Amino acid sequence: MARSIGMAADATVYRAVIEFTDRDGTKTTKHEGPYGGIGAARARVSFWTNYLAERDEETQEPTGESRASGHVERGTVSWERA
Repeated sequence: MARSIGMAADATVYRAVIEFTDRDGTKTTKHEGPYGGIGAARARVSFWTNYLAERDEETQEPTGESRASGHVERGTVSWERA
């Protein structure tokens, strides 16, 4: 998916770092972004945490555990001719 990242040199960007845990215990880390604002990156962490939330088998209510967790990282853009 294309993103609009036409921003100034040395602009601050954010990315979501998500750690997924498979049912067999295997962990995988993925990165999403860059985003121009911290809120968008936080939203991606929240999305995956909620989407992969563990649910009670009887009630289907979330147990408070999830197979995803993450954090947000901040960086700067450095453009160079390709």
